[in-house]
Amino acid sequence: MIRIFSFLLIFFSLANQASASVSLSIKNGEVAKTKILFLGFDATNPQFPNLQRDTSEIFERIRKNLKTTDLFEVIRQSGGEASALAQNLSVEMVPDFVKYSQAQVGVILIAQFDYDLTGNLEMRLRVWDVLDQRQMFGKIYSASRDNYRKISNAISNEIFKAVTGELIGHFDSQIVYVAESGLTTKRIKKISLIDFDGENHRVLTSGKDLVLTPIFSKKRDEIFYVNYLQGKPQIFSMNLQNLRSQKVGGFRSTTLAAANNPKDPNIILLSAIEDGNSDIYELNISTNSAKKLTKNSAIDTTPSYSPDVKNITFASDREGSQQIYVMDSSGSSVKRISSGEGSYSKPVWSPDGKLIAFTKIKGNQFYVGVMTPTGSGERLLSSGYLVEGARWSPSGRYLIFSRKGSPYGQSSLPHIYIVDVLTGFEFELPTPAGEGATDPDWI
Repeated sequence: MIRIFSFLLIFFSLANQASASVSLSIKNGEVAKTKILFLGFDATNPQFPNLQRDTSEIFERIRKNLKTTDLFEVIRQSGGEASALAQNLSVEMVPDFVKYSQAQVGVILIAQFDYDLTGNLEMRLRVWDVLDQRQMFGKIYSASRDNYRKISNAISNEIFKAVTGELIGHFDSQIVYVAESGLTTKRIKKISLIDFDGENHRVLTSGKDLVLTPIFSKKRDEIFYVNYLQGKPQIFSMNLQNLRSQKVGGFRSTTLAAANNPKDPNIILLSAIEDGNSDIYELNISTNSAKKLTKNSAIDTTPSYSPDVKNITFASDREGSQQIYVMDSSGSSVKRISSGEGSYSKPVWSPDGKLIAFTKIKGNQFYVGVMTPTGSGERLLSSGYLVEGARWSPSGRYLIFSRKGSPYGQSSLPHIYIVDVLTGFEFELPTPAGEGATDPDWI
């Protein structure tokens, strides 16, 4: 215990002095990847025959996570270039930064493994910034074999945050979405939950009723979704612990497009159709009271709060084609912000308030894009035969959406993709084989 405590003191005293200077430069649309050298993951010990198997599993999980970002080049101690660079470094040693810099290594990750008396794997980790010749972070982990995935995701998050400067990692995040199966003419849709790495898949609804657009509530163990109960779409909530569902609000009419209030978990935005007209409402779930925010003969729908809750963005056809608008949270000062060609829909404010994501149709093609809250700087990030449902990652760096390539054949099966807003790199989220996947949300 004394030895581990001393080790932690050394780690965190150095970590407090360090500031990550490894950066990712983007030139002409190409990203300069950070080369990371992993040392210590080929450990062997006659006393522990499973050591190499365990360390290799953790390494492969980290490597797989980092590969999804296209920001890193991962090299391992064994074989070729990495063997020549290893130098038998331990967690207590300071690397020869000049040597590693000449080999264009940006980050060195040194690991040391052991087992405690209960059989749990102990892992000491130290990560160095070669360019700035400083420690980026140091950690100690202890876990049983069934927690290796959790450790791998935690380490992946630390590396991602240290190198990119992001405050939040996403490798331990969850995705909720609508899973599709069955004949094209009669699709069965069920809400499903899956971890970012494609594991821990759960089916939440039976498929008896049509379900759409699930989103995570501000309460961690709750989602909102649209349920076509007896043919009429209504917003429902579901407790993810016991899978109990209930209708949200006292609306007798159709309700759609729930959106969270970033500061109050009891308040949501929604679209409600009254007397054939769609308007936006703010609903207080705890008091079951609703405030009508738009009063226009046009179709106003898919609202989203700004992070400070001072403004709301939404889509409307009040000027002909569907466009994106912004108003203040009371429903006044409505202003159109989209100005490009095509039809815009489903605007969603980014967590930092700097961008609004949207879906766009132009020339029989669908796009996912972003613009500023004033409508400037529009950028289209992805396109396809049908692309929709863009939502932000918790960090605000990524968008998640669904896309299908054509109306027929295998490419008509929709899949979930994640796109890096800074680099444009896309990654397909692994979901169960043979099923379609739409309407994703991310927490």
